[in-house]
Amino acid sequence: MTKFLLYWNTLKYLKPVQIYGRIFSVFKKKSGLIKLPVIPDNLTPDLDKKTNFIYHEPWNKREELISGDFTFLNKTKSLGFPPRWNIDNSDLLWQFNLHYFNYLHLLNKEEQLEICYDWIDKNKLGKGTACHPYVISLRLISWCKIGFEDEKINKSIYLQASYLYRNLEYCHPANHYLENARALIFTGLYFSEQGESKKWLQKGLEIYLTETPKQILNDGGHFERSIMYHAIMLEGYLDIINILPSENKNFNLLLNNSTEMLAFLEALTHPDGKISLFNDSTQEIAPSTRELIEYAKKLNITTDQSVSQSDNHPINQSKAKPCIKSFNDSGYYVYKDEDIYIAIDGGAIGPNNIPAHTHADIFSYELSIKGVQFIVDSGVYEYADGEIRNYTRSTKAHNTVCIDNKDQAECWGSFRVARRYKPYDVSFIEKDGKVFFQGKFGGYSKLIGDDLVHHRKLEIEKNEAVINIEDEITGNGNHIAESFIHLHPEVKIEEIDNSLILTRDKVEVKFKIQNYKFEIIDSWYCPEFGKKTKNSVIKIISNQIPARIEYSLKVRSLKDLLIERT
Repeated sequence: MTKFLLYWNTLKYLKPVQIYGRIFSVFKKKSGLIKLPVIPDNLTPDLDKKTNFIYHEPWNKREELISGDFTFLNKTKSLGFPPRWNIDNSDLLWQFNLHYFNYLHLLNKEEQLEICYDWIDKNKLGKGTACHPYVISLRLISWCKIGFEDEKINKSIYLQASYLYRNLEYCHPANHYLENARALIFTGLYFSEQGESKKWLQKGLEIYLTETPKQILNDGGHFERSIMYHAIMLEGYLDIINILPSENKNFNLLLNNSTEMLAFLEALTHPDGKISLFNDSTQEIAPSTRELIEYAKKLNITTDQSVSQSDNHPINQSKAKPCIKSFNDSGYYVYKDEDIYIAIDGGAIGPNNIPAHTHADIFSYELSIKGVQFIVDSGVYEYADGEIRNYTRSTKAHNTVCIDNKDQAECWGSFRVARRYKPYDVSFIEKDGKVFFQGKFGGYSKLIGDDLVHHRKLEIEKNEAVINIEDEITGNGNHIAESFIHLHPEVKIEEIDNSLILTRDKVEVKFKIQNYKFEIIDSWYCPEFGKKTKNSVIKIISNQIPARIEYSLKVRSLKDLLIERT
């Protein structure tokens, strides 16, 4: 495919506001049209809250920071304290994290003042990485959560909020835009109608009011289909509920959506408390499901699931009754009982106009057995364009079928997608003691031709703790179909009597393949940014079309082991 067609098949999905918004924002900055207001005298900030905020900083400790070592995305740089703020040889997301100030709560009051003063003195508003609207948003939230009785810092907060108000990312109408809005609400309430702060509050609430029906789907999932970003957005909703007066007309809208979002997050969380890694998701960036459940409880927000949580895990699998959940709008389907937790991706790749965090992973799934993860998503190593970014977004990096080495969607660059197609005839039902998932994907007929269609059927035999998967590929011509099963790095493989025995933490699963050759290959598992661990992948191969690839996974009980040994 030529570069022109890639661009065309990417740009044609954009909404007009995304195109002219980008152009106008660049023109506005260069033309000097941005005029900031005069800072009011005697700013007296105050931010009321219903309960303590949660702070999430997965990488740094106070001692390391004050010694000058800053760690983000699992990469450490010695920058001094206060740090050198402008680093040319670091990737953009790492620099963003430095300027977010998510680590500010780790420092004592004197150190907080020192580092904020230094940032103010050495960063010019409107210039460089530090003043990207998304970065400003997260920094403002961090500074407002601390709360400063300091004139210099509060003047800077006022100026940064004024700048953000005039540079909102309406041309990026997804998680960035909601973070802009959260920052405006924080600063609007922080300054309590001083100067133009009332406008910030009104604009922030207006964005939440208009964006919530677009970004939060009817089933409670965030429309970008990333569980990580869903958790981050949920934290934002909870933060606003925490600081917004209950009598505000928008309060109930935020409250109701937060409850639905919490239920969605609980369902897409494994028994070990870790989120599913569908699309752009990693384990460390967002607060954990457990942290969000506890924060929500303090705000009197609970779901049927969170009321019954144990003290140790977000999902108490050992006592769980069989449960089946269909999130039809988001395209996720979940089944769990005391032995099995499985989450299936059976929906569209994401919003057509902004699929930045999309992976080519239709019909992929994740599987935990007896509380430990066995089959995993490959995760995300980095956002920078390159080999590992391309791989983790590819179809081969997921537990689904790839035909002729072709991805299900044309992911390119760091965040772009050209041609993409939806699955259809998707269903998830329970009948006669079994659970059935099925769906069809016809995108390969457009991407390759020859009427190629992938039809996946997944059957869970609840009483026998067996999962059967059948991949039928119909069409014409000479093609190679490959089904991939990515194992957690701690899963050990042993071949016995034409079956594979998969073992992890004393849990055993019998993996049986019907009639097709397979091989074990090495791959990468990237559960956190900047971390990759070698893992094993079972690749089942069909050299002809039509094809029917079948395999099963059975949880091996003590009874099974005794029968096999006799």
